[in-house]
Amino acid sequence: MTANSEFFSQERGRAPVQKRVCPVVLAGGQSSRMGKDKALLKLSHGRTLLEQARYVIDGLQPSEGIVMMPTMVSGARPGGIPDRVPDAGPLGGLQAIARHLDSQKLACDALLVLPVDMPLLSPALLHQLCAAGQTVEQVVCIGDFYLPCWLPLNDRCRKYLDAAVTGQVIASVRALFGYLGCMQLPEPDGDWHLNVNRPEDFQRLLP
Repeated sequence: MTANSEFFSQERGRAPVQKRVCPVVLAGGQSSRMGKDKALLKLSHGRTLLEQARYVIDGLQPSEGIVMMPTMVSGARPGGIPDRVPDAGPLGGLQAIARHLDSQKLACDALLVLPVDMPLLSPALLHQLCAAGQTVEQVVCIGDFYLPCWLPLNDRCRKYLDAAVTGQVIASVRALFGYLGCMQLPEPDGDWHLNVNRPEDFQRLLP
């Protein structure tokens, strides 16, 4: 991945490119370290982690030219898109979403990918990912964190996801980003990247 802290100054003045974007909440993991389905854990304001992810997406004010599609959730849960290949990790969830979009003939230029277990993400951070992704043909992430990200859903991405779930290429987010190329936006201060994997992580969020 390559850093690009001067992105916004370089892109100033360029006309926006219209793109259809599908927000995706990755929620298909086994939650083995948590010991229960972490997507259903309730935060102090009453929303579950899954509901919080949707809430953040709903608060996003997209840039001109960005057409937001309905949010999709990966995983075998009511209303979710189950993985087509079991135990294929995050790429298995993304591959299932990509195949579902194709099967429904839903045109989509990019996925805006959030993990279900990062409840301190903000709409402003998602806005930055969309603004950057609108002008490049690469993955966009924040600093050294792979998620959340803007993922261009082009033919190269689709082929890699299909190959990853069948064991033909390395099935990791890092390998996917290396294959597609990745722009890293400057990392803001704060605990936005807190990842709720274990009970002690969740306790940090409670009053």
